[in-house]
Amino acid sequence: MTQHLKPRLTGILLAAGLSTRMGEPKQLLPFGESTIVETVVDSMLMSKLDSVIVVVGHCAQQVREKLGTRPIQIVFNPDYREGMLSSAQCGVRALNETTDAFALMLVDQPFITPTLIDTVVNAYVQTEKGIAVPSYNYRRGHPVIFHRRYADDILALGADSGGVRTLFKTYTDDIHYVTVDTDRVLRDMDYREDYERALRLAR
Repeated sequence: MTQHLKPRLTGILLAAGLSTRMGEPKQLLPFGESTIVETVVDSMLMSKLDSVIVVVGHCAQQVREKLGTRPIQIVFNPDYREGMLSSAQCGVRALNETTDAFALMLVDQPFITPTLIDTVVNAYVQTEKGIAVPSYNYRRGHPVIFHRRYADDILALGADSGGVRTLFKTYTDDIHYVTVDTDRVLRDMDYREDYERALRLAR
């Protein structure tokens, strides 16, 4: 995306899930000196993203309280029980009209640092492609950055579509893969043992 003006990028954090496999709201689990959701939001705020949208649903009020007065936009997804796609769509609908591109991030990936986010942002700014995806050992990770033109594609996806990742198949030629040297872009936490392993690694 070579141009004189840096595109305006908004980060969208999907933090609305039920955490059914974890057994308790993973957004609110202790991590480091705060919680998982605070860790991820702070990394986004310290990165080159121009603004941050946090999509909440399950335990929305507790998440709002944890995030306090941080300079972010919080939007509530009333359909959060329907899954991650509904939250991505909620976040996309909340985008400001000045946004040129948006980065999708997941709340259970607190190991993604501001530097890693910036690596993907820098690659996106420099490429002519409309999608930038970090890749570790040929596996796609997060954050994934989409040009604004893909907003309508995401909003048009149905519940049985397979989610946002279906765009990777549809628009293969418009993807720039950003090779990174760490599995931090892949690490997430679905189960209690994933969280306990993450805590050990964070020490």
